[in-house]
Amino acid sequence: MLSPYIKLNDNCGLCSRLRLANSDKDFLFDGGHNLYIFKSPFAEKWPGALMPIFKRHIYEQSDIRPSDLPDTLHTLVCLEKALRKVTNCKRINLVKFANISHHLHWHLIPRYHNEIYSNKCSWELENVPREKIYSKIEESLFEDTSLYEKIRSQALFEINNRSSPYFGCALFLRPCELELRSKIFTLDLDEIIKLARDNPEKWECLLMKRNYHDFAWDFIGGNCEVNEYPEFGMIREVKEEVGWNITRYKEVTRQWKMGAIKGIVYLAIPENQHYMDDEPERVHCAEVETVKYFNLVEIMNSPNFVDSVKGRIKAFIENKADFDSIDS
Repeated sequence: MLSPYIKLNDNCGLCSRLRLANSDKDFLFDGGHNLYIFKSPFAEKWPGALMPIFKRHIYEQSDIRPSDLPDTLHTLVCLEKALRKVTNCKRINLVKFANISHHLHWHLIPRYHNEIYSNKCSWELENVPREKIYSKIEESLFEDTSLYEKIRSQALFEINNRSSPYFGCALFLRPCELELRSKIFTLDLDEIIKLARDNPEKWECLLMKRNYHDFAWDFIGGNCEVNEYPEFGMIREVKEEVGWNITRYKEVTRQWKMGAIKGIVYLAIPENQHYMDDEPERVHCAEVETVKYFNLVEIMNSPNFVDSVKGRIKAFIENKADFDSIDS
């Protein structure tokens, strides 16, 4: 839906199209927070071509607010996925002109396998007749009246089922001292947090080695599903990756990126007391090679850990409400 609070330009042709979208024969669907999706003029030569129009009157991509960037890019990717699935095209041209209409929009143009000028960009073929673009005209594609309905259906499926931009991960801590380790299940979360922050050299953190990203050590947890809160994403990911059920948890820090929240780190306590063992009991999965405890201070001082891990540990120890890191 186009918000009544969005400021449009009275002298802009694309702003007018946004206002009158429901009566526009080429309007296809609402792409979410930031985009309306129209049939592109390029569709006369390349069936399935789309024209997403940004809902606010801005000129360049660099004018997009940081908080709107992830949604905008993700929606464009979803449109591309839908085009590839429905049209079975060879590749897709994605272009932003706006030389005449000074309003941010894009064209997604499917390029087909039987094109003669496959090495040329679609906008280079503006004056080439359709009959000379293809070695053989696939009339079924040009005459398919349901093509855009199929694209619309697939695109909305991709948009509504895309992954969440948020993460939720678990900080599993254990004391280095065996005597205290045996008592940790009797402590409440605030006591554990205070003890670890007061003497981080006496505490260890469980990390996992993933089977990708150069086998880097990382926190247990990961990206949330669509409409999933970070805390529930953390609980689900822990269950999937190490097979543990979380009984208690508390937020200890969160990450913000350019004014938008990205994810949350939770001190977590699982129900299985074997998680304190040197080789903790876990359910093996294809994504996780192994898990291991590391000293908190060692993590901070070692070059073997990526910035995202160090940033989260540092924020926890220093009691920072949020943190930043280069590679997250």
